[in-house]
Amino acid sequence: MFKVDMFCYQEGVSKGAPKPCTKEIWDQLTDSPAVKNICDQIAALDTAAEDYNDRKQALKKKLPIIIPHASFFANNKRVSADAQPSGLAMLDVDHVPNPREWFETIDRQLLIDNNIYLVAITASGHGIRILAKRGESKLCRGVLEPIRETQMHIANALNIDEYDTVTKDLARASYVVPRSYVLYEDREGLFNESALYADETPKNLLALPAHVEEPASDAELTDEGLSYRGIPYGEIVEQLLISTGNGGGAEVGERNTVYFSLANYMRYICDFDPALLLRILPDFGLSEAERRQAISSAIGRPRKSQLPLVLQSAIAVCEREQMANDKSQTTNAKSIDLALPELPRLLRLVCKRLPEEYRPAMVIASLPILGTLATRIRFEYLDRQEQSLSFFSCITAPAASGKSFIRKPLDLLLTPINEQDAIEREKEQAYKDKLRASKNSKNQPEDPHACPRNNGVAISIAKLLQLLTYAEGKHLIGIGEEMDTLVKSERAGVWSQKSDIYRLAFDNAEYGQAYMSDASFNAHIKVYYNLLLTGTPNSMKRFFRDLENGLATRVCFAQLPDTSFTEIPVFAPYTEAERAEIIRWARQLDAEQGTIVCPQVGTVIADWLECKRQQAIDADSHAMDTLRRRAGVIGFRAGMLCYLLENRKFTKTVAQFAEWVAEYIFRNQMELWGEQMEQELCGALDVMSGERGAASSLLDLLPTEFTTAELIKLRARKGQSVSSNSIKVLLHRWKTHGRIDKLSDGHWKRLG
Repeated sequence: MFKVDMFCYQEGVSKGAPKPCTKEIWDQLTDSPAVKNICDQIAALDTAAEDYNDRKQALKKKLPIIIPHASFFANNKRVSADAQPSGLAMLDVDHVPNPREWFETIDRQLLIDNNIYLVAITASGHGIRILAKRGESKLCRGVLEPIRETQMHIANALNIDEYDTVTKDLARASYVVPRSYVLYEDREGLFNESALYADETPKNLLALPAHVEEPASDAELTDEGLSYRGIPYGEIVEQLLISTGNGGGAEVGERNTVYFSLANYMRYICDFDPALLLRILPDFGLSEAERRQAISSAIGRPRKSQLPLVLQSAIAVCEREQMANDKSQTTNAKSIDLALPELPRLLRLVCKRLPEEYRPAMVIASLPILGTLATRIRFEYLDRQEQSLSFFSCITAPAASGKSFIRKPLDLLLTPINEQDAIEREKEQAYKDKLRASKNSKNQPEDPHACPRNNGVAISIAKLLQLLTYAEGKHLIGIGEEMDTLVKSERAGVWSQKSDIYRLAFDNAEYGQAYMSDASFNAHIKVYYNLLLTGTPNSMKRFFRDLENGLATRVCFAQLPDTSFTEIPVFAPYTEAERAEIIRWARQLDAEQGTIVCPQVGTVIADWLECKRQQAIDADSHAMDTLRRRAGVIGFRAGMLCYLLENRKFTKTVAQFAEWVAEYIFRNQMELWGEQMEQELCGALDVMSGERGAASSLLDLLPTEFTTAELIKLRARKGQSVSSNSIKVLLHRWKTHGRIDKLSDGHWKRLG
């Protein structure tokens, strides 16, 4: 049976470092006059005021915090991947009208029976926070059950129907409240400072507790030295240092802490062997006695039954870097590795009730809707050409994986457009009724030019062109929750025109048609049209099968995580207050108009484009060079959208968001289409003169048997990159496509 280890506290959300919270410190915090004063100020706020939430948050950020789920952070930073669990679980219940009355209905014996150690009113005064003991996993002996399972158990025991389901990561914080807000406290349970496991600490600190299985070790001795799964230990150690914020090594005063942290992680892949750890870890100038003591302490700590996440991440990074020696850089950077930046308030709200792994896709899915709301906004790109907030997004995932999660958030964002559309459809129907009534009359009713803007994707070319004309420069929005709907229209023979319209819409270029028949709609108009599609990977490939027409390179792709053999994801409903605020933001965007200027966004994207240009040169990748340009445009537009959401102020959030969108789009484009596009572009260059610098034409200029040195000289004469990586990439590409064969190190033979 597990006991609770000491949990952490911190001076503030972004102040200080996590430290153990003892009984004495807890008493100091809850009895603090400053804490009471801040909570009194929050309680005095007018909840009906428009700025209530902002003022409340500003005051809460002045409070210290506790971190109930964690007892220790390996790098002294509040990062979930580096946390040691405390054995506690926190249940967060929002919007409780009268917390004290609610608590009076609770049987105290239920609290004891369910190992509940703390019940308190939240800092807002309108919520309940519960701390309870986590049990043992039913599936794996010696392992704590998931936090969400404890939360569900407590909620069921106390008849709580709705609670915050995203409060489950180890670094989750809770604001400290004054003593008067504490409704129930079991101090003995809350501050049991024993080890995580009730079993007595083994006398042999280098042995695992009997109930924890020894993690499988893949350590091996290779010709290159000690390694794990073929990766030299030194590389993993180096990546761990970077991951824990110690990339420059350990400074005097922190050497022992950093060394202990490394030993704590590396023990899992070193057979818990102190001699091996002593051999592979950098000494940082510590004496052997100091290092042996740190290793002994690390090995004696409670052990997880699987590798810590931060170690898994470091190994994954090393594996990807190792693959780069054999494969193009185009396969290296995955969108799934790209963490979300700080989001503007609206997108934080939209993503708040979603599991973390779904949030990037939600952001990408929101772009076309937000761009359609702010349709009257214009700005200039780096080339000084006018642009609008035009976005095409495509969310892909296997069948039954939860793609429909976007529907409810987007319905809230679409509120202003749907309200306007209802009026427009009434006008359209009234016109049709009058037209039928006066079918044989000379006096025909006047066309009101009704223009509903949200019309799905199953729409004829003539109707689409008519609506684009009636919209007078406002974006239409097409949402297709099943991409195969458009695939079917392609088979119906209208795809070539729709494809043209979509591609022109990206740049708001002109499209027109003219027919002799009066029954057809004739027009020549600028295309303002945003598009959101969802579908399976197979339907996506059917839809974007022709890369040459350029549509795929204009799309923001987001791939949902693989949910095979996993539990059903939980998408918690928004509260009424959150729904109201999202709609309020949507109305604000809908009212935006005019030309906006933010040169700082241009600087961010220009720097990003230059970075990608250098990477493309180094990788000798025409696909990277092509895709970075479109991703840069999309990132710029996203930055200008974020600028609006930040009340037309350039902030750190704006800069990070613009760069994140560009990078995320670029990585997904490369992941999905990079290899195919590389082959097509190289094939096109093959037919041109060798003087144009085509990769394959270089091969024709080399002798039948050539050396790497000869290839380098030839590329140098042509002014192409001769970096080690670009040469490796080029040789790998030729070999993969059967153009060359390796004779020996540095010696190659042309084939065919």
